[in-house]
Amino acid sequence: MIQAMFRQWFAVPQRPPGQTASGSADFAALFGDATKTAKAASPAAPAPPPAVPGDPDVQGWLNSFYAEQKANNPLTGSTGMSADTSYEAAPGAGSNFTADSVFSPDAIYTQALANQIGNSFAAMTGDNPKDLTSQLPGIPTTQAQQEFDRRLSLENLDRLQSGQPIDTTAYWSDPGSITSGSHTYTSKDLGYAGACQSSGPQPIYISQAFNIQGTNKFIVPGYSGTVEGVQPGRYYTLQQLEQAGLKTGQPDAQSHPGSWTTTQSV
Repeated sequence: MIQAMFRQWFAVPQRPPGQTASGSADFAALFGDATKTAKAASPAAPAPPPAVPGDPDVQGWLNSFYAEQKANNPLTGSTGMSADTSYEAAPGAGSNFTADSVFSPDAIYTQALANQIGNSFAAMTGDNPKDLTSQLPGIPTTQAQQEFDRRLSLENLDRLQSGQPIDTTAYWSDPGSITSGSHTYTSKDLGYAGACQSSGPQPIYISQAFNIQGTNKFIVPGYSGTVEGVQPGRYYTLQQLEQAGLKTGQPDAQSHPGSWTTTQSV
C-alpha cells in the first residue's frame, strides 16, 4: 500500500547516467555534465541572492500538497497518508544532507514527504523509523544556493537547445540570463518563476528500460498505460505523452504546489 503510494507520488523522472533527480538522497550530485555548455555559454553575473527569511513552512506546504492530490484523486488519504502524518525524523535518525550540500528548495519538502512514508511504513511493519527517515535540511548557505542555481540553469540551457522540456525545480534566486551563440536566454526561459517557486510540473524522462520488448511502446513511470512513437533518452511533458497515447485524465504524478511560504524566524 505504502509502496504503491510511493510509486504514484514519487515517480521521479529518471535521468541519464551521471545525473541525479532533484530531491533525491544524493543532493550534492551534479545535475549533469555542464562543461560542454559552460564553454559556449556566457552567464550574466546576477547579484548575490538575498537571504531567504525564516524557515520553510513545511506543514503549510504539506496541507497544500494533499489538497492538490485530493483534488486530482478523491481516494487520496483513504490509505492512511495525510497532511497529519508525521514528517519529523525519528529520534536518532541521520541526515541525507551534509553542511555543504547543494540542493533545491524542493528538497526540503521532498524529504518531509519521504519521512511521512518512512514513519507510516515503520508503523505498519514494526521497523525502526530512524532507519527510514532523515533530518530535514535547513536553508543552505548563499554559496550553496548559488551553486545549485548555476547547475540548474546550465542544465536547462542544454535542454532548451536540444528541444526538451526544462527542469521545473525551484531556484533559490534569479540565476540571471545566459548568452549562448547569438541567443540570450532569460532567467524566465531557464525556468525561474520567483524565489523558491517551482515553475510547473516536472517533465517525465522516458528511458530505453521502459520499452516493451518487441514493440515501439514505452511504459510511462508513475502512470497507467503506454505511449508509442517517442524517442527514449529524452524528457517529455505530460501533455506530449498524452498525445503519444497515454490515457488522459490521470492524476499528475509529477505535480507539486509551486509556492514557497516561510515563517519569520524568532
